[in-house]
Amino acid sequence: MIRWSPVGDWMGFPHLSRSEGLTHAYTLTYKITDNTAEHWTSRHIRFKAKDKAAIYGAARLMYGAVPTLIKAVGVDVKDAVFIAALSSGETEADPKRAIPHIASQCAGLVGAQSNVGALSKKVHNKIHTLFNVDERDAELAKSEYEAKKLDASNVFVFDDFITRGATLSKIATAVLAANPKATVYGVALAKTERVDWCPNPTNDQVPGKWDTLWAQGEQEAAAKTG
Repeated sequence: MIRWSPVGDWMGFPHLSRSEGLTHAYTLTYKITDNTAEHWTSRHIRFKAKDKAAIYGAARLMYGAVPTLIKAVGVDVKDAVFIAALSSGETEADPKRAIPHIASQCAGLVGAQSNVGALSKKVHNKIHTLFNVDERDAELAKSEYEAKKLDASNVFVFDDFITRGATLSKIATAVLAANPKATVYGVALAKTERVDWCPNPTNDQVPGKWDTLWAQGEQEAAAKTG
């Protein structure tokens, strides 16, 4: 079981199964893959499926929660940059895709820099469809992440979900290769977990205000559709 501590109403993970180059990783909830009916998990599944309402919900949640995290971590926002992980089919981040867009908007909210084009990589197959660890590592090794020189010491990498931390570690290693004095943090909606691996993972710790923010985002999506 990967243990976490509360950090400004976020789940703070000082270590993941793979943490090379990462100082800390933060998520708002768990995504429990073998309990798909669980309240937050079902939301995250819809987000992954590119459901418009879920994307709006996630965005509204992150816009409210990221400023709380940055305050709790205590970094100088003038010396911080928000970047985005890439999807398996991307060589560079599409700024219109949900996570890069959310990262950019959150940077503006807190006064940090945004550089969603900071990373590049090679196309590879989706790793979340692979269940064998060796297969996932072999596929991720094809990515060959590279990072640009960044004008900030604190680098926050935004992604949708964290499983073992392998993708974040690849990114952090690339960031540090180009920016050896940087401190790299991971930020995601949820930590993917399984009941048969992590006994009794729960989202009971998630404050009601996060639920309210997600619901508000879904209502915004419904209003736009209507």
